[in-house]
Amino acid sequence: MAEAFGQFQYPTPPLAIYPEDVISHHRAFIARRRTERPSEEYRELTATEWDEFLAHFELRKVALGTCGRDYATPCQHENACVRCPLLLVDPAQMPRLQEIHANLVDRLQEAKDQGWLGEVAAIETTMAAAAQKLEAMRERAAQPSTVHLGMPDIRRDAGRSSADSED
Repeated sequence: MAEAFGQFQYPTPPLAIYPEDVISHHRAFIARRRTERPSEEYRELTATEWDEFLAHFELRKVALGTCGRDYATPCQHENACVRCPLLLVDPAQMPRLQEIHANLVDRLQEAKDQGWLGEVAAIETTMAAAAQKLEAMRERAAQPSTVHLGMPDIRRDAGRSSADSED
């Protein structure tokens, strides 16, 4: 069995040897794309543009975590972060969100007592989103921060042929 495997010949040589060919083809592709795009897209950034870019990421930090919206996009939820699916919740902020949820329960009762049906619907939507965020926080907090993959035992596997593995 091992001899037959050792005598195997490709009908044609492999087209790419990873990673050198793949990397060189990718670099050629990028170079071709850059020649097709306007050169002003590759100019140096001004200090103002760079400061604006960095400020965007500072503005993404919110009370309950980090906003995941794209650069240079406005907040479509008008900073109603509890409702926003782009909010990346921070498990350390769970007490804050629990307090917000409790406050919403009180506000919901007041809105029902006053007959503010629009407010009732809005609060119910926010409460559902808050409950979902709390669950996401619990799940995220329960996940281990590091994953131990272990070390392969090279000595055990070294020198084994296909005939050895059939035993």
